[in-house]
Amino acid sequence: MLNLVSIADNVWVASQPQKFYGLEVGTRMTIIRLSDGELVLISPIQLEEGDRPLLQKLGTVRHIIAPNRFHHLYIAPTKAMFPDAMVWGVEGLEEKRPDLNLDQLLNQAGSFQGELEYLPFRGFGTVLPWRIELANETVFFHRPSRSLIITDIAFNFDEESDGLLQVGARLLGSYKILKPTILEKFGSREKAQVAESIQQVLEWDFERIILAHGGIIEHHGKEKLRAGYEWFLGYSLEAQTAR
Repeated sequence: MLNLVSIADNVWVASQPQKFYGLEVGTRMTIIRLSDGELVLISPIQLEEGDRPLLQKLGTVRHIIAPNRFHHLYIAPTKAMFPDAMVWGVEGLEEKRPDLNLDQLLNQAGSFQGELEYLPFRGFGTVLPWRIELANETVFFHRPSRSLIITDIAFNFDEESDGLLQVGARLLGSYKILKPTILEKFGSREKAQVAESIQQVLEWDFERIILAHGGIIEHHGKEKLRAGYEWFLGYSLEAQTAR
C-alpha cells in the first residue's frame, strides 16, 4: 500500500526500494496538486490497485511524468491505472521505450499552470556498464512551496541509507553531501552545458530539494546544490576564461 508523506501544502512523496549496480538506492515519487485539483506524478513508483483511491482522494491524476531516460519502469502500469492522464517524457525516451506512447515531450522550459515550472537539464550523463549515456533529465520547481524536484542530477545518501550503499556512496563521493557522483562527473561530457543548466536552476527561489534518491533537503537547498556543483561551475569559468 502506498505510504503518502505530506511534504508541504499540495506536495506529497512516496518511496519504495530500488537497486542500482546492486546497491539499494531506493526511489521516490513526487505528487503535486495544482490549484484546479489536477495531480502531477513525477517519476511514478510501482502502484497497487488499492493505491488508486488514495490518489483519487487527493485529486485527479492528469499528468504522469518520466523525468529522465532512466526513470520509466512504472510509467506504463501507472498509465493503465489512470488511462485519461497524459504521459510526459524526455528526448530520447521515445526511442528507448516506444511502447510508452508519449503524449508530450519535456524538451523546453515550461510550466503547469504557472505553479510547477520545468527545465531540461542539458549535458548531464552517467557511466553505465560498457557505455556513457545522457540522462536528458528535466528538473521541476514548485513555486508555492519553494521546492526543487530532481531525479538523478544529485544524490543525498547518509547514515539512514543501506550499509552497503553507504560504502558505495563514500567511494563515489556522494556521502553526506548533495552532489552527483564521480560516475556523473565523468559521464557528463558536455560540461559547459551542465554548468549552464545548473546556473539556470540556481536562478529559481527554492529552499527545499526533493530527490528521487536519498534524504530530502528541507533547508538551504540552493546553497547545498551550488556547493555540490562547484566543480562544474568552476569548469564553466575556466572555459569562459580560455575564450
